[in-house]
Amino acid sequence: MKTFKEYLAENKKSYPFRLKVAGDLPENFINELKTCIGKANPTIIEKSKTPIQSTPLDFPELSNVEVHTFEVVCEYPITAPELAEHVKYYVPESNFRVRNGGDAGEYEHNTIDMEPSGESLLTDSQYKEAAKVKVKDYFGDDFNKGFLKDLSKASKQRTKDGFNTEYKIAKSKTDKSGSVSPISSVDNPDPRKGK
Repeated sequence: MKTFKEYLAENKKSYPFRLKVAGDLPENFINELKTCIGKANPTIIEKSKTPIQSTPLDFPELSNVEVHTFEVVCEYPITAPELAEHVKYYVPESNFRVRNGGDAGEYEHNTIDMEPSGESLLTDSQYKEAAKVKVKDYFGDDFNKGFLKDLSKASKQRTKDGFNTEYKIAKSKTDKSGSVSPISSVDNPDPRKGK
């Protein structure tokens, strides 16, 4: 049997983020950021640096700046807004973006230049892209007969295994005085007089 320390070592989680900073970086930016979020035990790697662009992808309001991309991986839980709070002490808010590692927005930006096929699926009256389905396998008299056979086989198997599938109505209970309980009796008398 494994010890607690072994389980703890196996269940080590990481919390990845992508930090993009537009423009020039302050001096010792990475070291300053590491000390600021030191409680999360971060690892910061500068992944890429884009050349100067007229309108960078994530910063449409800025022009003629380069974008530094950092991979920040923390061993302890921290959220993207918390990380952004720490970054804004060094860089203006308009000059950086913080995203979670598997954020959908990042995927959309990476696949923005994928070429469409050119055909509209809504105007395809023949449904050429749809999977070929044999109608007899899911509808019709043959399907219904097969379904009923399967049900009877399952019912026989349940009785063979010892499961009782019959339901019986409970008999009315009588107490020591001999009167019938109004709750469990089938013929519950009307409590109103004259009826």
